[in-house]
Amino acid sequence: MELVYVSEWPKTDANLCTKKLIGDTACSWSCRNILAFSTLNNSKGLAERELYRPKIHVVDPDRPWELHSISGVHKDLIQVLQWNASGTRLLSGDSSGTSVLWQMKDHLLNDWESVAESHVNGEPIVALGWLHNGVKISYNVDNIDSPSMLDKFTRSRFTPSLLQVGTKPAVGWIAVTSTGLVSVTILKSGGGTSTFTECLGKTRCHAELADIAYSSSGDILIATSDGSCRSPVQVYKVNLSWRDDKVFIETDYLPSLHVQCCVDLNNKDKYLTITHLRFINKECYEEESTSVPAEQLIISAIGSSGSCVEFWSLSKEFVPLNKIFQTSPPPSRESQPTTQKWVFGTCYTNSSAVTGLCLPKLPVKLSSKSIYNGPGMVMAVAFQDGSVKLLHRVSLKPCASFKYEGAKVDTGSQAKRQKVYNGKHLMCMEMSSTCCSIMAVDRMGALCLIKIAPTLGQALDQGAARAHTIAQVVNLLEYSLVTGYEWWDLLHTITPGMVDTVIDRLTEAFNRQSKSTQELLFSRLVAVKASLHRMTSSGAGKSVDCYCKLLLNAISSEFRSLLRPTSVTAQDKGPAEKLTAICAHSTELDLTKLMLNIDTKDYALDPNSIQSLQQLVQWIAEYCLYTLSTVPQQASNPTKPGISVLRDTSTLCLLREMLVLIKIWGIRKKTCLPVFSTTSDSLDTLSHLYKLMTHVWLASKEIPPAELDENTVDECCLLPSQIMMHPLDVTPVTEGITGKLLLLRQAMSFQFNTTPPHMVNIATFGHSLNIFPGSEVNVRSLSDKIHQKTDVVRRLYLGVAPPDEIRSCTRCSSISMLNSPTRTVIMKAWEQRWARSCLCGGLWRRVVMA
Repeated sequence: MELVYVSEWPKTDANLCTKKLIGDTACSWSCRNILAFSTLNNSKGLAERELYRPKIHVVDPDRPWELHSISGVHKDLIQVLQWNASGTRLLSGDSSGTSVLWQMKDHLLNDWESVAESHVNGEPIVALGWLHNGVKISYNVDNIDSPSMLDKFTRSRFTPSLLQVGTKPAVGWIAVTSTGLVSVTILKSGGGTSTFTECLGKTRCHAELADIAYSSSGDILIATSDGSCRSPVQVYKVNLSWRDDKVFIETDYLPSLHVQCCVDLNNKDKYLTITHLRFINKECYEEESTSVPAEQLIISAIGSSGSCVEFWSLSKEFVPLNKIFQTSPPPSRESQPTTQKWVFGTCYTNSSAVTGLCLPKLPVKLSSKSIYNGPGMVMAVAFQDGSVKLLHRVSLKPCASFKYEGAKVDTGSQAKRQKVYNGKHLMCMEMSSTCCSIMAVDRMGALCLIKIAPTLGQALDQGAARAHTIAQVVNLLEYSLVTGYEWWDLLHTITPGMVDTVIDRLTEAFNRQSKSTQELLFSRLVAVKASLHRMTSSGAGKSVDCYCKLLLNAISSEFRSLLRPTSVTAQDKGPAEKLTAICAHSTELDLTKLMLNIDTKDYALDPNSIQSLQQLVQWIAEYCLYTLSTVPQQASNPTKPGISVLRDTSTLCLLREMLVLIKIWGIRKKTCLPVFSTTSDSLDTLSHLYKLMTHVWLASKEIPPAELDENTVDECCLLPSQIMMHPLDVTPVTEGITGKLLLLRQAMSFQFNTTPPHMVNIATFGHSLNIFPGSEVNVRSLSDKIHQKTDVVRRLYLGVAPPDEIRSCTRCSSISMLNSPTRTVIMKAWEQRWARSCLCGGLWRRVVMA
């Protein structure tokens, strides 16, 4: 374990953090690597009634100084935060019984709105959870060496929590209050909510702590405790049903338990208070062929002697029959009656009190014979002395330890700077979806990121540890590809020396998949490669090539989707498939002769529709020109953007196909053709580019790739003098901490709402801005230093000073206009494709212009 960074509040907010934040915070980390945590209002000069109004803060961990705060609905302390499965919606519950559903406005990370509320007046909410939608992808340890990704990460059979008419899973959430009520809120299809409430048991009991889990049969499991070690931990089973547009809630008791530290007569007075109660498996699933218990609990208790953490599992036991009822022959094992009982597993004790606990989110699927100690098998426990322990989630054996000491504080001049620590400890922790990072809030309100090595403290030599890390990282990257989860938290476990090996392993695994699976995962794989290349000093060029492949693949998919057959009779192949087959097999260098074999009627579009695609057509032609211009530099500058594409047969073939399609459309609408400034009016630019691209494509098909003939190289050398070239405007610029941490030897320190100077970048190709909410950087004052900017979605030049309404990607910093100038249906569909995220998969955020 290693501290990556600490982001603190400005000194003016120190009083709030020390007096009001202790124990009064909640946090949740989404599968898209966005953290939400709550505090009280930290603004000065407010009235007394406004001073303690709670806030929710949304943070991208790649930019921990950039904080967006949400307030205005909750008036009491926020006790629970919970993201939905896709990481697009956020639930919050407070101590007055109000639950609020938050959603990104226009899919912008720093613009939120409340879309629904539910109220259980006067009932503090102690647990909150989304109704399960029935989708569960498990990390199948037994098939981890399988060549198929779909076998490694299997979709388990799971029943939704509530089925509506037509077996449609209901969308909503369930809340548990401190007086023993369970509340279910359903989102109506036409807007609004419906809330239904029921008592958990026959009598209402106080619940200081609670947790929610889901069973594969559709039942909801709820564990509660009143906070006292001398009181039993109650477990309930809740079943939801839909009848006559109403939700009927049926509750039933499951076996309860007393913590072991209180049962033991020698220790019954040492531990008095239960501080944490968690289900290890949020999605309880048990195969009939295994004996692995599905329901498992982790309970922590504190007292005068420190703290203890206990592991419990719910097991089935056979009930022996009395001799009177026994028959001969004896009944089979399956027909023998069973009962359920909580079984104490093991315990971990510490001399310091537990202050925070987080469990893994990776759904590891284990059989009774599985031996696995990888990611997903450890939990993190924070103690009051500042230590953080990684414990095996079943045996509670320590795997790694870490000492949190907060951020550095200056105590003198620059020459006499010393590290002074304030005795801080972590209060609220959340583990990432791949279990390779932990984000936590300490008692002073600071936010910190801790990375976890995949070796998990195993006794391995340097070579074995590196090999183990690479294998685990590749498996987790594959898991991110299949599930659609964001992979940012994995990047910190990879050193620059591992990048090439990880990419090679990932590419080999991808090539073993079926064609349909490859088409499904291609874009995400290229985006992962781009982020990995960006971590090395020599990988900038390959990273740019990956971004260009993403854009090229998206444009080609858009163009192909517009092609329709001229006749309604059944055909073996559509126009798009025919064009692909012709370009893949034809070695014709003359574009005009190639078109003689193509029926252009199949590719006819409305002239106005063709014209609306001109900016995308222009980019394809310019990218072909740029790629060919790098041919003479293959040996002298192998890291330059475009070089790696010269050996990529599939990308070169796709470029040839797009050039042919553009030529066909140009016959019907000449104004849609790309525009170039040439030294000769007789030069047919498209035909010339197609001929040279075909030469390069034929050379790349050879095994090993053949060298280009001198005439082709000479013609490529002449391209910049024959055709005016624009700089390549697709280049990733990392404004966050990714990549920069690899150059540092110690943890970084930031302040909320203050952009660190060393994180402000002016892009070489000028397509990204460096503006953050609360930043002191002024775009207008830097406009003379920034080059031409381009809308990454529409491929439109925005000038040196873009319009006020723009958005920027949280990962690659590409920019795009918020308000669409498009009027055609085709371009509106193209823009809608990127409404939720950038080409690289990063989220959009609104850029505040000065």
